[in-house]
Amino acid sequence: MPILPEQLADELRGVVRGRVTADELTRGLYATDASPFYIRPSLVVVPEDEDDLRELLRYAYEHGVPIVPRGAGTGLAGESLGSGILVDLSTNFRSIGPIENDRVTVAAGVTLAELNLRLASRGRRFLPDPESRATCTLGGMIATNASGGTSFGHGTTRDHVLSLQGLLDDGQRFDTSDFIPPERISALRALILENRELIESQRPRLRFDRCGYALHELLTVDALDVTKLLVGSEGTLAVVTSAVLQTVPLAGGTAILALGFSTLDDALQAGPILRGLPGLIGCDVLDQRLLSMAKHTLIPASVGAMLIGQIEGETMAEARALGQKAVAAVRDSIKCVEIQEPTCDPEEIRRIHSFRESAVTGLYALGQGRRPEAFVEDVAVPEHLIAEYVAKVQERLRSDGVNASFLIHLLTGQVHTRPILDINDPQDREIMWPLADFVHNLAMDLAGTISSQHGVGIARTPWVEKQRAALMPVFRELKRIFDPKSILNPGKILGPDPSRPAWPMMPIRTADGKLYPSPLLLWENSSPHREASKCNGCGDCRPRSGAHRMCPIFRATGIEQATPRAKANAIRLTDPSVELASEEMSELSKYCVNCKMCRQECKAHVNIPKLMLEAKAAHYEESGFRRHEWMLARTESLIRLASQFSWTINTLLRFRPSRWMIEKFFGLSRHRNLPRLTHRTFLRRAWWSGLTRLSTVPPGTKKIAYFVDVFTNYCDTSIGEATVAVLKHHGFEVHVPWRQRGSGMTPLTYGDVESARDSARYNIRALAELVRDGYRIVCTEPAATLALSQDYRDLLDDADTILVAENTVDVMTILNELHEHGQLKPTTRELPVGIGHHVPCHVKALGGERRSPELLKQIKGMQIETIDAGCSGMAGTWGLAERNRMLSFEVGADMIAALDRPKLLFGSTECSACRLQMQDTTGKRTLHPIQWLAIAYGLIDIDLEA
Repeated sequence: MPILPEQLADELRGVVRGRVTADELTRGLYATDASPFYIRPSLVVVPEDEDDLRELLRYAYEHGVPIVPRGAGTGLAGESLGSGILVDLSTNFRSIGPIENDRVTVAAGVTLAELNLRLASRGRRFLPDPESRATCTLGGMIATNASGGTSFGHGTTRDHVLSLQGLLDDGQRFDTSDFIPPERISALRALILENRELIESQRPRLRFDRCGYALHELLTVDALDVTKLLVGSEGTLAVVTSAVLQTVPLAGGTAILALGFSTLDDALQAGPILRGLPGLIGCDVLDQRLLSMAKHTLIPASVGAMLIGQIEGETMAEARALGQKAVAAVRDSIKCVEIQEPTCDPEEIRRIHSFRESAVTGLYALGQGRRPEAFVEDVAVPEHLIAEYVAKVQERLRSDGVNASFLIHLLTGQVHTRPILDINDPQDREIMWPLADFVHNLAMDLAGTISSQHGVGIARTPWVEKQRAALMPVFRELKRIFDPKSILNPGKILGPDPSRPAWPMMPIRTADGKLYPSPLLLWENSSPHREASKCNGCGDCRPRSGAHRMCPIFRATGIEQATPRAKANAIRLTDPSVELASEEMSELSKYCVNCKMCRQECKAHVNIPKLMLEAKAAHYEESGFRRHEWMLARTESLIRLASQFSWTINTLLRFRPSRWMIEKFFGLSRHRNLPRLTHRTFLRRAWWSGLTRLSTVPPGTKKIAYFVDVFTNYCDTSIGEATVAVLKHHGFEVHVPWRQRGSGMTPLTYGDVESARDSARYNIRALAELVRDGYRIVCTEPAATLALSQDYRDLLDDADTILVAENTVDVMTILNELHEHGQLKPTTRELPVGIGHHVPCHVKALGGERRSPELLKQIKGMQIETIDAGCSGMAGTWGLAERNRMLSFEVGADMIAALDRPKLLFGSTECSACRLQMQDTTGKRTLHPIQWLAIAYGLIDIDLEA
């Protein structure tokens, strides 16, 4: 009788120190990657270190349990999917060793972007450059021998790996530079000597042919270079934990060019011309379908294909000259349009790269239904046969009634074809295998290969034996030498796992399934399941550093459960037994703090925050709040009540025993410096000053209705005073509606949909009539702006809600409009101070990250530095909880470090929660940008030393 996952997990918890999980939900999260395949592992282990991994391998070897190593799960071929113990190496294997001359030692879980960021500080780089550079791990690149669009000039990962370290199937350590168990080396040497002529006769005919094992790499040196063999072996021969990599200096000059052609066939004719020219490191051709997906208006409508070339030289002048020579050579032979002349300008290079990225990723935004699927996208053929190959594939696609996109690496003969199919449609599924069989056979008939860049994995293993028929006995003996029990990533390269279908596809889910009988939020023309189905599993939501925030919690923790992909998978892929209101889903949803970054940055535009709000709402409706969540979710109403007794409350909050009691009973950290409550709220002040009364104004007057957030109303009324003063200074009529309450964002974030809906109804009634009377709704709190302009649409289904949403903006948008039209008044006071302005997540979600810094630059003497280094870590009231406090510091570490520098004397941010974190961690007084502007205009005075 097979051992059950929970039984296996119980045994392993006594063997390894790392996290061992076997619940249905977690296993479902690791059942997919960026391919269309689905295999639920028996359990998931996140080892602490190499010693921990060694104990796991020893156990697996003794009991014959399969081991499936996994990095970021960004593979397109299912190479990191399996039914045994899935080992997540992306979380804890994260070290980068010293950079010594031309080499660096890197752990398997480090991403390429992180490595190159570190190397760039020393003027060096690691050359292979796959498209998933921001999220793919070095372990994954080594497993698949990854390359990328610049492989013509830079080669593959194998070309730049000096040695590998890791563990063999039985837990023995190895280092390819000095130790492989002697018995294995002897057996490998005998295998190579016995089959040398056969291996030589079957040497790959293409430079970029990675089908099967690279036995030919062992023929060229006297000592067996096991490093070359293990690179590209997809974890089937050993588990790599670290590598010594060769680095090179950064390019002296880099140029880019772009040419447009009337047809794809014309663009392909440029290949023979460009291939012999110096300097070119890569050349991509995008077809009409990809171009139609681009967000940028870069090309004329007559262009049916686009060629993007990258050139490197010793200097920028040389790179530009080589690019000009390439353009001239093409234009002499083929009619084309010069969309971008060869340029070394960083902005122009970014513009072309941005265009290419938007064209490729635009297909992801097709959402649920038919979308590009990766299962025949890794073919390479001899360069002179690309046009013939593409024509025959297009003919087959037409006969099947299928559209597809083509991205072609022109200099290397690699053709990435993505048929556009709906894998939840049984009829489309029936097309896939015959189409794959045709494509792969065609590639072999043209002396090409079925696998050139993205790995064999599950997708191409069924055709390996046909392409490498003569070598299969040697491959199997090689596997026996390194993995006699076949426990390392079985079912890859040598043949499909006979215990399951050759292509284990994702289970088909019905449109609304059993999980969602009654959504608690509004899902117009959609449902939670349909929204989650838009996720393609690409893994681009896993950056640990860089410009994209995606998920601040994942950036700090590195665990799969925190990724936006995992949250979508939890809904679209798990069994109906995992209910939306279950404890498993509740725990997963806690990794979402509603920052909305993933919704903003996801290429497929999956609304993960809304999915998690639905899950939280389902759990709250069934189980209510836990004690530690109750107070945080009720912050808006509790502050309203507490303000009636502000003096008493302020005293108690400074009293250690009372803070200790509050922490013990409600989880509010006693170590946090909380803002003081004001006895006279801003709304009261507005009433006394007449701002709450509507008055008749001359026609043409610009009218503003100010929606006051909880923090401004009850804690820092000077934000409201500054807002009113600056707006009036610019000629606006400002009205403060008396009938308004907190936006409801806080209870909504914790899942109390009905409380949020009540707040929404109350506020909409107060604001809709004002909009009809010509007022624009203005907020100073980004969360309030998001609530009114976006979240209320998920709570209320009426015309007034849409009216208010379409007429709500933040105050910095209003001032930026004046600035763009030359109507912003010059400031009168000089403020010679250094200011660090943090960009909050909610401001980025509103698309306003540049407004405040640009406006603050108008202040005389102020030295403004924009801090866009990630989330602050406070995430509304989330960071106030003692259980989240230390994690909130980890999440905000980059922002905190950027602000905590001597040259920055003060802080600036629009978000009140971020403000608390900034002041709490650095001790630097932090104001809203509107307050800094009001000071500079001489409209208010604030004691900056307070």
